[in-house]
Amino acid sequence: MAAELLVGPVCPGLTAEELDPGALKRLASELESEELARSIAQTYLRMLEARLTRAATALDRRDEVAAMDVLLSLRVSSATVGLARLESAVRCVIDAVRRGEHDLARERGASMLALATGARRALREHLDGAVESPV
Repeated sequence: MAAELLVGPVCPGLTAEELDPGALKRLASELESEELARSIAQTYLRMLEARLTRAATALDRRDEVAAMDVLLSLRVSSATVGLARLESAVRCVIDAVRRGEHDLARERGASMLALATGARRALREHLDGAVESPV
């Protein structure tokens, strides 16, 4: 699903940028280890599906505490590995949850899930390209 379809009533202000390629470089610099930054990104990819499932389940149950727990973690980790569009979508879901707008939160959650495929692909491609050049 293209970002253009998510802008407007579903998620105003959603960034069109899929990946911030400099994020992992900054992380590697902060950690003083390209290997550790790469490992964090790979762990993110392994955990993404479970986090998305937990978020969807919590949103469906209208469990604000559980939803915020997973959404805040997902927002920070998405930003850390450079998935700008997914992080932006997660912020939109968080905003709806905070306002108690459960139907909107579930609608935005579905949009967030739709973006996950492209996010995974973008990060994997970036990591594959980083094998040839430093992160």
